[in-house]
Amino acid sequence: MTKRLILLLLFFTSPLWATTYYVDNCLTVGNDLNNGTSPSTPWLTINKVNTSKFNPGDSILFESTCTWREQLTVPSSGSAGSPITFGAYGTGTVPMISGANLFTNWTLSSGSLYYASYSTAPNQVFEDGARLTQNTVTAASLSAGQWYLDAANSRIWVYLTAGDSPSGHSMEVSQRQYAVTSSNVSYVTLSGLETDKSNYRGVYYNNCNTCTGLLVTGVTALRNFDDGINIGNGLGVVVSYSTAAYNGANGFEVYAAPSILLDHLVAHDNAQLTTQDYTAGIRFTDDPSAQSPNMTVQYSKVYNNGVVGQPDYQGIGIWADTVGNGFTAKYNLVYGNNLIGIMAEADSNVNILYNIVYGTVMRASEDFKAGIALAADNPSYPMSGSLVANNVSYGNAGPGISITADNFAQGCVNNSVENNISVGNGGPQLQVYFGCENPGTNGNGNVYAYNGFGRQATNFIQWGSAVTSYESTYAAWETATGNCGTVGCSHSVQTDPQFANAAASQFWLASGSPAIDAGVNLGSPYNVGLMPGSTWPNSVVTGDQNAYGSRWEIGAFVYVPAIAPPSNLQAVAH
Repeated sequence: MTKRLILLLLFFTSPLWATTYYVDNCLTVGNDLNNGTSPSTPWLTINKVNTSKFNPGDSILFESTCTWREQLTVPSSGSAGSPITFGAYGTGTVPMISGANLFTNWTLSSGSLYYASYSTAPNQVFEDGARLTQNTVTAASLSAGQWYLDAANSRIWVYLTAGDSPSGHSMEVSQRQYAVTSSNVSYVTLSGLETDKSNYRGVYYNNCNTCTGLLVTGVTALRNFDDGINIGNGLGVVVSYSTAAYNGANGFEVYAAPSILLDHLVAHDNAQLTTQDYTAGIRFTDDPSAQSPNMTVQYSKVYNNGVVGQPDYQGIGIWADTVGNGFTAKYNLVYGNNLIGIMAEADSNVNILYNIVYGTVMRASEDFKAGIALAADNPSYPMSGSLVANNVSYGNAGPGISITADNFAQGCVNNSVENNISVGNGGPQLQVYFGCENPGTNGNGNVYAYNGFGRQATNFIQWGSAVTSYESTYAAWETATGNCGTVGCSHSVQTDPQFANAAASQFWLASGSPAIDAGVNLGSPYNVGLMPGSTWPNSVVTGDQNAYGSRWEIGAFVYVPAIAPPSNLQAVAH
């Protein structure tokens, strides 16, 4: 009787009907009239996938090395524990779902000017994979490496980089809004796919306030006009081990997806188009009506986002803007981005922990810049209960760490900046003003202790009710209005922290560093730090601060002596 009951339960709870479907348009060339259930009888088109009904547990796999110039629109939902998976099979390069078409019918107008007709007005044109620059004036004004949209005649005009004929090149023109999109579906996994050159976004998950269970893993999004991967709405969303690069706007953008986990991502060389405002390698939306509380971005590598000539906040590294409570950024490597490395704006209960932020540059004219920044700039969303701890901020164009408000009542309350190293930055090593310096009504209870700001120097700390207030000695800063009050009370490391090799981006501490055992114990869950030799995103190693040395370190890395620690001390690879 018991065996029968178990078998009956398994029958009703297991996806016994789960089927794997195969799609191939370049090796064993498929046919949509096939059953699609084996690599030898695959389907041919994404249209066949879009118009089919799938069951929980089904997998739809695309042949590696193949390219589909169609839009994948996920047609069905899976169920908890039995998602519908869209992935890859075979060997070779990952399957490509492209938002662009090849254009081959070009007409010579005169000189080096060629034109072709289109059916969908494009936002992008590519020559041999490289994005041409759009000229919005006239076709006649085109120069080498430019294209022009002639909407009146449904034509695109090009002047190629070498001024030669398009017939000798691969010319791709964006024709589909998305490469992969889904709406009102739950329990879907996207795995091992590449999306490319869409007219808007590479992956777009949207319009489902009650949908849940989206997993995006091992997906690459390249050269899309707007965002690489955009998650709008949804619960229980995880995006992991994915890459977004060379997109016009954000690499990854999140909109109204509470408790989302962004894990082991790579976002580089995004914010490529100066027409796209307010962009980042990884960005969380700024719409107060669509906040995304309790999200985390971790173990990710975010670099070189932004280009020269951008007019607004474009190309920030990681940016959480008016997302509510509980944003966490931890164990990330962030460098070479425009204006700001990591920024949380108009948020509370933020945790910025164990990040390496360096080499932020100025590619735009904006005056606000920093390695790490918390900003309370909206009276409706004061900043409170946030922790910036055990980070390294080095060699950034502006301030190393910036904690600022806009002088509104209770705008900056009970935030802490502790155990950080901020040295070698182009602006002050610490910037605090407009309420975060504890003036009373507009801010109080903020703590700045056990940090390493290097040797005191002229204007090395900005502190006060005005943006022109600076301090040039530790003693003057510690006794300034709103600070801890007596000389030495900040417990600061006041000399060079002695990194292993900052020039080689090795920001762990060398033997003899004054930052070793100089930090404060912040308790669990903040005790797990980075281990020396970590590399991003796939070989990040962490260890317990309490297992090494007599006290915590200042900075992002646990100090490990040259003599091996006892065998019971463990590090964890991520």
